Amino acid sequence: MKIGILHRSLHTARGAEKMVIDLCLGLKKRGLDITVIAQNIEPNIKKMFSHAGIHFYDIGGTPVGIKYWFSINNVVKKFKNQIPTDLDILNAHNFPSHIAGHQYTQSQEKPLVCYIHEPPRFFYDRNYFREASWSFKFFFGFIRHFYMISDRKAIKSADLVLANSGFTKSKIDEIYAKNAHVVYPGIDVKKFSIRKEGQVYREQRFPNVDAVILTVARLSPVKNISMLIRSFKYAYKKVPSCRLVIIGSGPEKDSLIELSKALHIDHAILFVENVPDEEMPIYYSMADIVAYPPLMEPWGLVPIEAMACETPVVASNEGGPLESVIHKKTGLLSNPRDPVAFSKALLTLIKDEELRHKMGKEGRTLVKADFSLDVMIDNFHSIFRSVL
Repeated sequence: MKIGILHRSLHTARGAEKMVIDLCLGLKKRGLDITVIAQNIEPNIKKMFSHAGIHFYDIGGTPVGIKYWFSINNVVKKFKNQIPTDLDILNAHNFPSHIAGHQYTQSQEKPLVCYIHEPPRFFYDRNYFREASWSFKFFFGFIRHFYMISDRKAIKSADLVLANSGFTKSKIDEIYAKNAHVVYPGIDVKKFSIRKEGQVYREQRFPNVDAVILTVARLSPVKNISMLIRSFKYAYKKVPSCRLVIIGSGPEKDSLIELSKALHIDHAILFVENVPDEEMPIYYSMADIVAYPPLMEPWGLVPIEAMACETPVVASNEGGPLESVIHKKTGLLSNPRDPVAFSKALLTLIKDEELRHKMGKEGRTLVKADFSLDVMIDNFHSIFRSVL
């Protein structure tokens, strides 16, 4: 079976990009012939693909910005020009890959399976568009309508639509009037497991600390890290020996550092950038709690990565975490818009080591059963066979 997989960009190995990379490698191990077409494929990812025998085409392109949005038609053409004609199925991930997939499969009469990590927020989320910069609104506003037409047409014409969560599935039904099948992203439970190196790092970096809270995110408004810092202040007042580690980079980093200084808790917060993916299990194992507070996150790999490493999670009680974190069993769900409520959830786990240990064990059991990479690959393999 020959599968073509399209994704807008593979410039990183986190989030949706990580899921696509793992999917390609997993399907290849099952004996499928895989071709990947994407923009800006990171060099280490190219090496992984080459070593695994995966064909790939990097169509280049500019980073997301005003210039990018005015070049969408050219991007779609580049995608189409690189898609082999002998594929059995085309699997497109997110805009504008869906549009290229639609145009190709219409001319080639091949099945199109669209996987939606989330409908484009800049099209369908009024709050997201409202909070954008004036330049984005000015330049993008008048062409947004035409992109929405192409996006809806591509999704409605797909032979099958997949969603990364029930939350995303509900959005697909609302926006596209299309029924979607949920296939949860999975992780490698052998790679993500508790590591002794984490405890060594903990003892060296945080001696005499009662609890280390870890969060992993792109530092942008929707990830809600500013709320977490405010929430941490309340927890710190109750337990001064706790610490917060923030792994990530992004446009809000400087303002978040300033916020921690303004709240006089900067000495208790450590900002870390550029942690290689293979080292993440060490950080998860180092932490006592993983905090995950984004707003309306479609899915989120961080909670299941943390639980696989036997670390309990305090997560948003909206969006994807409602489907991955079992409240009071593998972690706690709390209001991501209320720093006091979120801090109370953090304090519950900070003060109860036995509960943290119990939830950590339950979390790994859950991930192995429902969110492993093998489960995800099995689901995709079965779906691809069903559309032929």
